[in-house]
Amino acid sequence: MDRVPATLRTARATLANQGVQPRVGSAGTSAPGAPLNLDMAERLGEYERRLTELAHWVNGRKEPKHLRIFTTTFHAAEYLRAMAHHLRQREYVADIYLELRDLERRVISAADRPLVKRPLGECGALNLDEQGTVTKCLGIVEGHETATTGRCRECHREHDLTDRITERFAQAWHVRGPLLQIVKALNAAGYTLKYGTAKLWVHRGKLAPKCDLATRQEGHTPAEVLSVLQAGATYKRNSRNQKLQKA
Repeated sequence: MDRVPATLRTARATLANQGVQPRVGSAGTSAPGAPLNLDMAERLGEYERRLTELAHWVNGRKEPKHLRIFTTTFHAAEYLRAMAHHLRQREYVADIYLELRDLERRVISAADRPLVKRPLGECGALNLDEQGTVTKCLGIVEGHETATTGRCRECHREHDLTDRITERFAQAWHVRGPLLQIVKALNAAGYTLKYGTAKLWVHRGKLAPKCDLATRQEGHTPAEVLSVLQAGATYKRNSRNQKLQKA
């Protein structure tokens, strides 16, 4: 709790120094800008929101007849620090500590590292112009590494990066590479897959390496490996549901 004020000031200063991306409203008027460091903005918002939620939760348990209103995150953090001696006597204090520590580290890591953006395909959002014509946005969606949302560079519409990454993998039948490289790419995108498991799929015939005519090298496609991974997850889920129904 002692580090919360410093962490919040560092994160807010980072966002202020990096500025915002200007936007234009529907009628040509200026609209609130979007932070350039979307990852930092997202992590800071999650950290502040959770601190306030925990402060309200502790207040409700310890002072049910004196419910407080926390107008700022600093206020919520000060309250949690004041209640620390009560929290140390409870078994759930370790869970609270670990959760806040992880959130704090995510905020700090976003402040320390450079802004690395990755392109995630065409936006494709439908827009209605003044003449009533529907057009498709041809802008490119970009998102910072580890962020869950990204924005189009043209229309600034927000997109769910998890869905877009899954879609790009599912359509990547034309890209072929070594199995280890494909597994690493899936892990980097958030999928849990061990290289040994993928090799076992090859031995069992679930994955069949094919030769790339351009490079003359055998390999697998991201879409192929993802398809087997998702099929296995669906099978496990259905088996688990059947067992629960029988029970």
